[in-house]
Amino acid sequence: MKKLIFFIIFIPVLAQSQNWFPIGATWYYNYREQQIFPAIGYTKYTVIKDTVVDSKPSKLIIQETVRYNGDTLPTNFIIVREENSKVYYYYNNTFRLMYDFTLNVGDTLAIDISSSYCDSVSPLIVDSIKNIYINGINLRVQYVKGIYYYSGVWQGLVDTITFPIIEKVGNDVYNNSTNSFFFNPVCFVGEGFILNNLRCYIDSNILYKGGSYYNQNLGYSYPCDTLINDLDVTNLSKNENIELFPNPSSDFVIIKAGSTINFIEVYDSYGKLLSTFQPGCNDFTINIKSYLQGVYFFIVKSNNAFPNYFKIIKT
Repeated sequence: MKKLIFFIIFIPVLAQSQNWFPIGATWYYNYREQQIFPAIGYTKYTVIKDTVVDSKPSKLIIQETVRYNGDTLPTNFIIVREENSKVYYYYNNTFRLMYDFTLNVGDTLAIDISSSYCDSVSPLIVDSIKNIYINGINLRVQYVKGIYYYSGVWQGLVDTITFPIIEKVGNDVYNNSTNSFFFNPVCFVGEGFILNNLRCYIDSNILYKGGSYYNQNLGYSYPCDTLINDLDVTNLSKNENIELFPNPSSDFVIIKAGSTINFIEVYDSYGKLLSTFQPGCNDFTINIKSYLQGVYFFIVKSNNAFPNYFKIIKT
């Protein structure tokens, strides 16, 4: 039986504050295709640089999509900004509101909601506000609620949808958009074949795996950039015994892997690329004596198709 589904269409966003969009911050969403078998790739959004649009400090984000079979789609760029706890995306030559964390319980989130598929849609109201801790960081979560009504063959169906919006991360609910990053709820009737869930959000301080990022066999443990094809999960980080030690360290980091290490990238806590290596061996040592004290991220790629991420503390 068909059901009424409140899909989310996400639209480009640009940030003015480092709080929401630090350089290097990355989101992964499902990229699900309507096949008779599970066919799920991913769409990746990465904050790549500061910019100015309409005289407003903003961020440029690159959108990259990999299909379930490994094919890549053309890249796209979007613009977002944050100002006084409000988040905007740039669309049709203007900034439009997407999130507003100045709101209190009972306030209305003043964004456009399409009712082209419904008879009516209520405004989005802040139903509750909570706090969660991710990697020890306290983040606010708004729960905004909308009610929609559809008559005709749906016999007066009324339903309520609640969207959790996490500070820094954004919305964590399914949507029907190939441009999954944007939050612009749309009332939509359908079977719900194409649900593009948030998988992960990663920045220099936190890793958040979306509440809908779940596989019956693997749970939440598989990498953010997994490809799923005909019930088989491919290109996983297969626990190749990649080790980085010592951690913390003041001078050297030793990297050992169960197969040849193809490349290593080292980033600082702001997402700036510091060094790149192509070892071509299973055992490699990196001198970090010149690094300042703090947190660094190592991306290590062996013969496995996808990279592995490590956080190293320099003392």
